[in-house]
Amino acid sequence: MPRYFFDTMDDGLLTADTTGVVLPDRETARREAIRSLPYMAMDSLPDGSSREFSVEVRDEAGRSLFIAELSFRSRWLG
Repeated sequence: MPRYFFDTMDDGLLTADTTGVVLPDRETARREAIRSLPYMAMDSLPDGSSREFSVEVRDEAGRSLFIAELSFRSRWLG
């Protein structure tokens, strides 16, 4: 089975995955990237009124395969 790497970006701070995870296929890697975004947000919020999160999936050759992004915005009304 192939190994996938999940690099994360939290408001401009890149954390490169140097270990990776063995998964059965690209679709499973895509689902894992999407599932990880809410957990990233929960760990970082509510710090400020806006935040950008992303997870980029790479293969063993270092090729970027997929990116999932989440934007948070908040503001007072009135």
